[in-house]
Amino acid sequence: MPDLKIVEGDGKTGQEKGTAIRDLRDRYLVAEEQSLGRLFIGYFNNKMAVIVFLIQAQRHKPDAKVVSSLSLFLDDLFHHILDGSKQGRYRRVFLWLKRFLLKLPNVRSDQRRRAAHFIQDLYDVFGVHLNSN
Repeated sequence: MPDLKIVEGDGKTGQEKGTAIRDLRDRYLVAEEQSLGRLFIGYFNNKMAVIVFLIQAQRHKPDAKVVSSLSLFLDDLFHHILDGSKQGRYRRVFLWLKRFLLKLPNVRSDQRRRAAHFIQDLYDVFGVHLNSN
């Protein structure tokens, strides 16, 4: 997440990118936004780790509650966090991943590779760094 630069002048402040901070008393919003960004990255990584595990575990049948939770996570990412201009491009990725999760463990190895590729795409689109290949 990029650091935000506060520009001061005439008692007003703002950011080079993003929402302007109009009053010096609201500087705490920048720190809160950065904190929320770190929390999102942690949440994102935790949920994605479960999906990656399920992609790699060839004989593991996931619990229906786990699949439901991951489907809701993917829905939330798509509807509430993904930029509206990118939703058209990534709609099928989200749908495909949700259907993939429902079919587990009865999926082919090429489908597992495709799922891993889609997971990498999601890391890229949300600007989160994936630490392993």
